[in-house]
Amino acid sequence: MNEYTRREEVRATFIASAILVLCIAAAVLQLVTVEGRLVPDPSARRQAEESEARIAPARACALAGEKLIAEIEVFKKLATAARMSDPEKPGGALKNLDPRAPAGGEPAAPTTTTRTRPQRTPPPKPNEPDKQLAWASAQPVYKQAKILAGCREATDAILGARVSAIPAWDAIAKAAAITPPGAAETEQFEAAKQLLSLLGDIPADKVAQATKDAEAAYKTTAERDRERALTAMVREPLPQGVFSRRVAVSVGVGLTVCALLISYLGVRAASMRRLATLLPLRDAVRSGRPGMQAAEILKTAAAHNSGEPGIVIGAAIGGLSAALLAPKDADLFVAGVMAGLLIGLGAQWAFRLALGASRWRARATELADVEKPAIPIVLVLSGVKPGLEPEFIQFLRSLPPADAAAAVEKLASQAEERILAAADAGAALHQGKPPPR
Repeated sequence: MNEYTRREEVRATFIASAILVLCIAAAVLQLVTVEGRLVPDPSARRQAEESEARIAPARACALAGEKLIAEIEVFKKLATAARMSDPEKPGGALKNLDPRAPAGGEPAAPTTTTRTRPQRTPPPKPNEPDKQLAWASAQPVYKQAKILAGCREATDAILGARVSAIPAWDAIAKAAAITPPGAAETEQFEAAKQLLSLLGDIPADKVAQATKDAEAAYKTTAERDRERALTAMVREPLPQGVFSRRVAVSVGVGLTVCALLISYLGVRAASMRRLATLLPLRDAVRSGRPGMQAAEILKTAAAHNSGEPGIVIGAAIGGLSAALLAPKDADLFVAGVMAGLLIGLGAQWAFRLALGASRWRARATELADVEKPAIPIVLVLSGVKPGLEPEFIQFLRSLPPADAAAAVEKLASQAEERILAAADAGAALHQGKPPPR
């Protein structure tokens, strides 16, 4: 800035800068601190539903554990009835202690010839196993084992692995892995024997207790998650626009800063232009052309203020309005700043048109205080009737520089003559003489 910068321009730039800082600071604070509305936590609800869904399988596992104990007892009894165990080998006949007995174990011949040798009775033939009953009695146990085989992971997940139940779980897993036999009775019998060997002596009560405890734990967890889902609230995420939130805020602030920089550069350019226009005319005074300097001062004073405070204020107010009305959408902040630029520019030009030439006399006087022209600007301004400033400015701009200088000199001389005439009239009245005609 220099001495040719108008006080109006400095004041407008300062006011625009202050409004910009206050509005954009409030807008950025609003955009940064805004949070989404509170909504029920969907993850808590989803977790509650999942916990609720685990209760039914846990209940099925607990029932299978109880049934397995009863089915194993029934299976063992039916296995005995079906003669699934290996039949004991019959004991051989007692060996005769007579050394004369044959080596093959036949009793020795009687020593007397008067008695007949009795016939040896053959041992009874062992009973055949009931293969159909064997597999029929094994099927309920096999069914419960298949169910329980899928319960181990969920049970251990909530209770942890219980050492006492590990052997039973392993046996159940092996039993569930048995391939169902076909229609052949031999395959069915072998499968039933395999199940009996795996499950006959396992601690099934340990597995049953574990499944019951798991069911109770799942019920407790589901109840806790259900209560949490009723009260858990989370902040709804802010909508994602064309720009990310940080980029949108940065762009909006950058636009307002650019508007302020443009306004500042406009003021500086105007002051430098006045300097370049009026400074060379100081030599015209020395060369006997004082009217040219005074005419140029009047023309320069007729120009409107430079700078664009309107776009600065408009961008600041537009950005603040967008941030207050829709703080969740950062894209609207950018749109508000850009709309404010246009609205502010329009309002600025409307204000300048409404102001017209009302500030022309003050601006001309301000420039005259800087330039100190040879022809007092006050004399020229006194020759322009109030209300006719726009017409005089238009007339002065239409004249060539030499004619404009002559017109200004004439106005100044006329004003000076009127002042002198008025002074003479005043002096005559003071001395009691009639005023000169």
